[in-house]
Formats: sequence, structure tokens, C-alpha cells
Amino acid sequence: MREEEMQQDHFTGGNLDVWSIPSAGMSWCECGQDHELTAAIVYKFIVEAGYEPRQRLTHGQLADVIAYVWKYSEVCRFFHLAVEQAAKLVHGKVDKTYPLGHSVDIIGYFSKTWQGCPDAACQGGES
Repeated sequence: MREEEMQQDHFTGGNLDVWSIPSAGMSWCECGQDHELTAAIVYKFIVEAGYEPRQRLTHGQLADVIAYVWKYSEVCRFFHLAVEQAAKLVHGKVDKTYPLGHSVDIIGYFSKTWQGCPDAACQGGES
């Protein structure tokens, strides 16, 4: 199924229901049990990454949390492009800050669709 078709099947009331989308990307979890990422897990990661779970996240903080989820110490341009694409689909545009609910959904969408960096020299999203 193409990404556009997958997205159209998961809109509810005009909003993308990120959590109903099946994972189509790389596995975010390295334990080998293919855990499904949930909003509750994302909230936990936001706190672990040092952010208050009631505040808006800046675009930079959002990228930091996603890198934290994926255990990337450095990220490449393709990673940032995928974050921007997720922000556009969930929030409607790339913005300076995002409401917490949108941040959680952006992280979820990114994690369900991230295919890794297409550059053979790059390890996943790390540069």
C-alpha cells in the first residue's frame, strides 16, 4: 500500500489518526520483540528526554525527542526531512512550537513510517 493510500485510510473527522496506522518503517525498539509504539510510551520518552509533559515542544525539542526514541546521538538531513514531513501531516505545517498532543502524534507518525536514511554510509538516521 502506498503511503498516500495508507494515510487516507486513517483520517477521522479530518484529522490523521496516527495510532491506527500500522507500522511500515524500521522498528524503533531494539529488543527484538517488535513492540508497537504507543502514545503512553511517547509520553514516557518525552519525560526521559528531560521535557515537561504539559508544555509545548519546539521543533528542535521535537527532533531531540525523536532522536532519543531512536537512540540516535546524531542525525542526518534525511532524519530532519522525515520529522518535517510528519509535522506537516499531523500539524498542517512545520512550526516553531507544537501542542503536546500534536508532538506526541508527530513522534508516533515518524516512528511508524521511518525507513532510515537512504545514504548507504549513514546508519539509520545517524550521520
